[in-house]
Amino acid sequence: MTSLARRPSWQQPSAAAALPILIVVVGALARDLRPVALVALMAGAVISFVRDEDARWLWAACLPVSVNLAWGLLPTPLADPRGDDCGNPLSPPAVWRVAEAVLVLAATVIIAWRLREKRAGIGLRAPSRIVIAAAGAAFVVFGPLGLLLGATLAAPFFGSFALDVGQVGAVVPALLFAVSNGTMEEIVYRGACMTWAARVVGLLPAVALQAVLFGLAHGGPDFVGNPAPVMLAMSAGAVVAAAIAIRTRSLLLPIAAHVALDLPLYYYFACRAA
Repeated sequence: MTSLARRPSWQQPSAAAALPILIVVVGALARDLRPVALVALMAGAVISFVRDEDARWLWAACLPVSVNLAWGLLPTPLADPRGDDCGNPLSPPAVWRVAEAVLVLAATVIIAWRLREKRAGIGLRAPSRIVIAAAGAAFVVFGPLGLLLGATLAAPFFGSFALDVGQVGAVVPALLFAVSNGTMEEIVYRGACMTWAARVVGLLPAVALQAVLFGLAHGGPDFVGNPAPVMLAMSAGAVVAAAIAIRTRSLLLPIAAHVALDLPLYYYFACRAA
C-alpha cells in the first residue's frame, strides 16, 4: 500500500483507459446490463493482456467488481421465514454468501496471477501488532453495536423489523456470512480495484472510483425507502476504509470492522423476530 502513496495523485489516462471505468459504472447503474458489462470487461482484459498495455491494470481493477455485481442478479435463496434456519450452520444466506466470496475471490486471484501481482499488491501483507490489536478492538466494538442498533438504523430503508439475537447457534452462520462478505468486498474494492486502478489513473482517482462503485453496489430492489442515503454512506465508508488501508499498509483493520458491521445482515436475512 505504501507504493501507492508514493505515486502521483493524478495521471492523465488515455481515452481507451477510461473505457473499463465507463463499462463497470454503467453495469453498476443498470442492473440488467451487468452480464453484458462483465463480458465486455473480460474481453477488454484479454485484449489488453495480450497487447501488454498499461491499461491492463485498469481492466483488471474493474473485472472483480463486475463479477461481484453480476452475482447480485442471481436469485438469493431465502431462509425459513419461521426462523428455523437462524442457528443452522448451513443456512441458505450463509452458504450463498460463502459461494459468492469463493467465486469472486477466485476470479481476483486468477487475475492477480495473470498480472504477476504479489499478495501485498492487494493489501494482503502481514499487519503490524498495532494493526492486529486495532482490528480486534474494532470487531469487539462494532459487532455488538451493529446488532444493537442495526434494526433501528435500517428501518427507514427496509421497513420495521426486529432481530432475534438470542439464538446462540446463530453465531456460526453469522460469522460465516460476515467473514465471507467483509473479506471479499475489502479485497475486491479496497484491494484489487483501488490498487490496480491507481497504477493507471493515480491514487486519489482510484480511491474515488472504488468508493463510487461500492456505493452503487449497495443499491437494489430490496429498499422500501430512498436508497440514496445508504449508497452515499457506503461510498463515504469506502473512502474511510481506503484511507485506513493506505495508512496501515494492510486490509486487516477495514476487514475486521466490515465483518463486524455485516453481522446484523445475517440476522436480518435469517433471524428476524416474528
